[in-house]
Amino acid sequence: MTIVTVARRVPEPIIGTCGVHYDGTFETFEANLDWLETTGMPVERFDPTTEPSEVATHPLIQQLLSADGDQCLPLILVNDAVVSRGAYPSRAQLARAVGRGRRTGREAGRSAA
Repeated sequence: MTIVTVARRVPEPIIGTCGVHYDGTFETFEANLDWLETTGMPVERFDPTTEPSEVATHPLIQQLLSADGDQCLPLILVNDAVVSRGAYPSRAQLARAVGRGRRTGREAGRSAA
């Protein structure tokens, strides 16, 4: 069974005179992870800054955080292999990473070469 593990820093909302504002990019990313879960894919998410015990259970994540710090976040693993680091992938990129998406013509051409 495919398992997706996501280590990401959850940004704090900005509270101003016009109300509370959330990081839209992060919110979209979280919605994409929610979507992935609705397809039956287990997704484990944690914030290394608030859940250090989770980091301890993932040696590769611990190693990358030690080497690169927060620069590698968000860090996405599929079956303990890094598929994305340091950027929020799109829904299509997440789907491809877990084998549920279609490859573009350019990607198909690269693998055929």
